[in-house]
Amino acid sequence: MVPTRGESGGLKVILLTGLPGVGKTTIINRLCTHYSPLGRGVQGITTREFREKGQRVGFKITDLATGEEGWLARKDSAAGPRVGSYHVVSEDLERIGVGALERASKGPTDIVVVDEIGPMEMTSMSFRNTVSKVLNGDHATVATVKFGSHYPEVDRIREGSMLQEITKDNREEIYRMLIEQIDDWIGL
Repeated sequence: MVPTRGESGGLKVILLTGLPGVGKTTIINRLCTHYSPLGRGVQGITTREFREKGQRVGFKITDLATGEEGWLARKDSAAGPRVGSYHVVSEDLERIGVGALERASKGPTDIVVVDEIGPMEMTSMSFRNTVSKVLNGDHATVATVKFGSHYPEVDRIREGSMLQEITKDNREEIYRMLIEQIDDWIGL
């Protein structure tokens, strides 16, 4: 268990990583579904792939507090930084992603969710700065991090956070551990 800031100056941060498709976003969505009916504030962002006619055409980003959704990246866009075969929709990333995380870091919430810290999101310096603020803040935070990635904003807090690698075999066990740890942090 990681100490809270009040106990030993530690962070209340859980980082989830794992290969694509193992269930990182699913765990995040389950956490949101678990805590919202309990009257606990959950703010931040989630991302998901978006398909048309069975083909992935991009990724959507959602503000958990407002429900606002926009494009994180699209295949058919020519504007924005290119990551693989996608172009980041910087305007939506800044407006929805950065806006949601800024509000979450400053506002009254129990849990901050960042899904995901990856190459598309990290093309934005505003996103990077805001993620750093969230990870170093006082809220209980759960963030997914692209497997094998190294970003200074994340690397600086790895020592004081919990890092869990999700696999198909351990995802239920890790989900239960997350609930137990977050309950402890938020006083449930």
